Amino acid sequence: MARRGGRGGGGNAGIFRPILQWLRRSNRGGSGGGTRPSGHHGGPGTPGPHTVPRYHRQKPMLDKYRHETDPNHPANPFPGRSVRRLSPQEREAHRVFVDGSGNLRRARDGSLYDTQSGTSAWGGQRAIFVMDGNGNMYASNHHAPGHFHHSSLAGGHPVAAAGELSVTNGRVNYATAASGHYQPGPEHMSNLAQEFSRNGIRPPIWDFQGPRPGGRPMFA
Repeated sequence: MARRGGRGGGGNAGIFRPILQWLRRSNRGGSGGGTRPSGHHGGPGTPGPHTVPRYHRQKPMLDKYRHETDPNHPANPFPGRSVRRLSPQEREAHRVFVDGSGNLRRARDGSLYDTQSGTSAWGGQRAIFVMDGNGNMYASNHHAPGHFHHSSLAGGHPVAAAGELSVTNGRVNYATAASGHYQPGPEHMSNLAQEFSRNGIRPPIWDFQGPRPGGRPMFA
């Protein structure tokens, strides 16, 4: 008996082809983070950003920094200067993620993240970072008072966690809660502890002082 719907596309093949095409389009977003936004240009194997809300305990930016982008506003805490706020595309270029081996990598090219050349307002060899409510982390080795802050990475939006990172060749040595713009509490840094744990790493997380005299570990 001849088979129905052969290569000519008749029969059931015509019914299933649109479904298969839809499934292929739906699966292009990679694993874990949903579909990738148009601004995502990571290398092969780099996951797109998480798109599902995960952490609902978030901290808004302190109100005294509300006018920091206007150099002429009398309430600007940095008179005559303008703090930069990153666009969503610029933020994506600062996104970092933990790979399957527990290493922190740059999403833009998959390279191992390292803070040895970084400088924050509270010490060298550290980067500033923020984490959004979806669990996406954004980091920068550049921290310039009055120009580039945690609010720059967060676009001025509330964060699930914020502070500093110390990373050597991808290995996270520790994190701190040192952010003057957000001043996160233990309930916010516990979000970071959870995110680290779900990725198989447990670096110590210090308070604002960090691993200095007077500092204390919040999560170890």
